[in-house]
Amino acid sequence: MNEALRATSLRRAYLRCIPALAPVPAVAWLAWRGETLAAVLLFCTVLTIMTVGTLVPRCAIFGRMIRTLPPEGKQVLLTIDDGPHPQHTPAMLDILDQHGIKAIFFLVGDRAARHPELVREIVARGHEIGNHSQTHPAGTFWMLRPRAMWREIATCQETLTAICPEHAPRFFRPPAGHHNLFAALLARALGLKMMMWSARGFDGVMTDVPAITQRISRRLKAGAIVLIHEGTPVAIEVAQTVAGMLTASGLKCDTPPDMLAFSDDERVT
Repeated sequence: MNEALRATSLRRAYLRCIPALAPVPAVAWLAWRGETLAAVLLFCTVLTIMTVGTLVPRCAIFGRMIRTLPPEGKQVLLTIDDGPHPQHTPAMLDILDQHGIKAIFFLVGDRAARHPELVREIVARGHEIGNHSQTHPAGTFWMLRPRAMWREIATCQETLTAICPEHAPRFFRPPAGHHNLFAALLARALGLKMMMWSARGFDGVMTDVPAITQRISRRLKAGAIVLIHEGTPVAIEVAQTVAGMLTASGLKCDTPPDMLAFSDDERVT
């Protein structure tokens, strides 16, 4: 990895933390002045902004992201997180073949390193691979400091690129969709665009397949980015049902175009 790029990116990430900490002296000063209500209001406002920007996956306060495809293309995108999985990946690939569907598999670096043959099989069958961090620290990714976050994203990129040199990931998805002030910045420095979703059924935490697929169905339209998972008790059943749903929709389900830009309403400067 280019050390100069790493150093520059980390410096920019740490600089981004300064505005987040700037209200702290103001809160302390207001409290010292006895302006307790003003101090509490300022503190709660900043805390709310930070919480929403961090824990709401589709919130673009902290950086640009892709949340939908251009609707005029009559295309939907199926994204599959948390693989590769020794049982689920081959089964899902067969399901997708049966329905003529292409997808993006957002892969965890450590798991890919244990099953490189599955990564190569995903690519060989015409699908795309995406960066989903090296170790998938779902509960703590958003709390990582810049160096640790860089390590998660950059190491996964190196792992996947080493396995499929001609098909390096173009997109990054943070674990659980949680990100922070500098996640998009670091991903962009590594040549990645952060991609979220617009249709999900919470199959990572639920096992009620009809409820999962109904939730996805309600949000399925041209431009939708659908999210499902590997490694869950209902992964194969959900994949089979969603694949049938996508086929029945009449919408094209393929990998993204070569140049997938951020739309105007997703730009954060």
